[in-house]
Amino acid sequence: MRCPSCTTENRPTARFCENCGQPLPRTCPNCGETVAPTARFCGNCGFKLAPGAQAPTAILSSGPSFATADAGEPTRAVSLDQLRRATPQPLAQKILAQRDRIEGERKLVTALFADIVGSTALAEAMDPEDWREVVSGAHQRVSQAVYRYEGTIAQLLGDGVLAFFGAPLTHEDDAERAVRSALEILAAIRSYADELRQRGTAPNFQMRVGLNTGTVVVGQIGSDLHMEYLAIGDTVNLAARIQSAADPDTVLISDNTYRHVSSLFELEDRGRIPVKGKAESVQVYRILTERKGAVRVRGIAGLSSPMVGRQRELSTLMQAIADLRAGKGGIVTISGEAGLGKSRLMAEWRKAVRLEGDESPVRWVEGRCLSYGSSVAYHLGIDLLRSLVGVPADASEQEIHTALRRSLEECCGTAEDAQEIHAFLGHMLGLNLEEEAAARVKHLDGPALQNRYVASFKSYLKALTRIAPTVVVVEDIHWADPSSVELGLNVLPIAAEEPLVFVFVTRPDRDTAGWRLVAEAREIPGVSAIELHLSPLTEGDSQLLISHLLEVAALPDPVREIILAKAEGNPFYVEEVIRMLIDRGGLQRQDGAWAVTRDLASIDIPDTLQGVIMARIDRLPEDAKRMLQIASVIGRRFQVKVLEMVLRSTTGEGS
Repeated sequence: MRCPSCTTENRPTARFCENCGQPLPRTCPNCGETVAPTARFCGNCGFKLAPGAQAPTAILSSGPSFATADAGEPTRAVSLDQLRRATPQPLAQKILAQRDRIEGERKLVTALFADIVGSTALAEAMDPEDWREVVSGAHQRVSQAVYRYEGTIAQLLGDGVLAFFGAPLTHEDDAERAVRSALEILAAIRSYADELRQRGTAPNFQMRVGLNTGTVVVGQIGSDLHMEYLAIGDTVNLAARIQSAADPDTVLISDNTYRHVSSLFELEDRGRIPVKGKAESVQVYRILTERKGAVRVRGIAGLSSPMVGRQRELSTLMQAIADLRAGKGGIVTISGEAGLGKSRLMAEWRKAVRLEGDESPVRWVEGRCLSYGSSVAYHLGIDLLRSLVGVPADASEQEIHTALRRSLEECCGTAEDAQEIHAFLGHMLGLNLEEEAAARVKHLDGPALQNRYVASFKSYLKALTRIAPTVVVVEDIHWADPSSVELGLNVLPIAAEEPLVFVFVTRPDRDTAGWRLVAEAREIPGVSAIELHLSPLTEGDSQLLISHLLEVAALPDPVREIILAKAEGNPFYVEEVIRMLIDRGGLQRQDGAWAVTRDLASIDIPDTLQGVIMARIDRLPEDAKRMLQIASVIGRRFQVKVLEMVLRSTTGEGS
């Protein structure tokens, strides 16, 4: 194994470099692929990794090393530089890829501030060296939860940790990632507190977390992952103030963050709190828990509109259902940029199928890929299995066991078939298997186990389709994990044999692992492959959408033009611009009708759209992104010659 620090070639079994002593990355024993320290399965070959066999976290600095969070051994003090250098290799590569592109760039981020409760009193009661070890252990656990969701550690402030989600890496769901990270931080700290009590150290050890969403300007990232941040306004200060107002072992968020995550988590309204340095009090919410299986809700509460501009696509989908009921399977791909109405089209399609009555019932199965699940082996496959079995996202292990066994008994031809499938699908779901089932799995290596996963999944799916025609919908396959993609590629040919329709909902991101499913569908003999590409709404359809939402046809032309110009035919953008106008008081309900209450000569892009747009911009090639940034300074409309002149004057380019 080659050391990433000094490039020395080491023995395959070495855990530390024999030349420089640095920890070596963890690799899969089956295929040799580098895997994350917390991975349960290899993302390349599907091999189940032994628990506790992880390599220590890599620290690329020359400072003192520290043990991993699960090692249960004393730790040395950890510096900010060491926490940054402990960044997992895939994340570090993403950050370094951005290092020359983001100097002075404005970013919408969610700032996470985590701090130890009562640290002064705890420190006074302990030996300084012991206290440093306790704090180091806490910081390690915080950083691991931050890195899991591709956040970055910005600063260590006393006993607290400041992390950013959205800089330097932008995701459209950074606020959600920050909240999930905060919940994992508290769970890890609870476990750590139990460990400290068992060791007789730092009783009642707790942390609290505060979150706020706002704008920062990001500085240069050097080759050593050193990051400098300059906060615009009080984004970070407010996160720190909110954290100090949180109860021990809780997460408190601002109203700015609430707007992004309210549909995904159970929250408690904590009212308004006074904040030092601010004239007005601040609305805050406590995060209680995630809503299992919840998805981001789009639209405006209290406002609705019939679907517009997608009648042709809906008609095509209904024909696919007619073919399915006649025993003909197929594969449908629905592609389009974020916000163009893919999910709305799916909802209207399912509603139309349900309204057709019980002439020939259709089983409808849905799975969803998550933006932070692409590195989790079989994430999509497991989600689809849960849907096929018919258990909710928050089902207990025993409920999943029971539902899987009952479903297999209903659809499988023999008890032996049911037991065979139960063993491997149960193992894939991470269930604790009974002795007989565990024996079937125990001695299989990675490739053999993966083959049995595929065979069992295919057998189960075929058996279900013989009971009822089935539609399997997979949302957001541009975020699919590679192991689930490999599983899907083996399962797709069933559509040529059984009454089964696969539906892939995706953005047109052809470089992702999930796009292989779309490309493969075109090549399967005997399968009808339909591809629907959603385009922006026409101006007429956009105006109709606005009229439906606001129930007014005579909206003042300047307001209508502002909405249309900002949205550019994107239904989600139309809704979010209208939402922002309502939230800011520009549109108000008066005497049962909407009225413009102030001058709306110009409006900013809503925060809810900035993450989507910035994530898309960050995927552009460096030259294209730089040109776009320069063009944005010139204005919305300009002559190409003007852009060429500016490029020449600033970079010496322009051709």
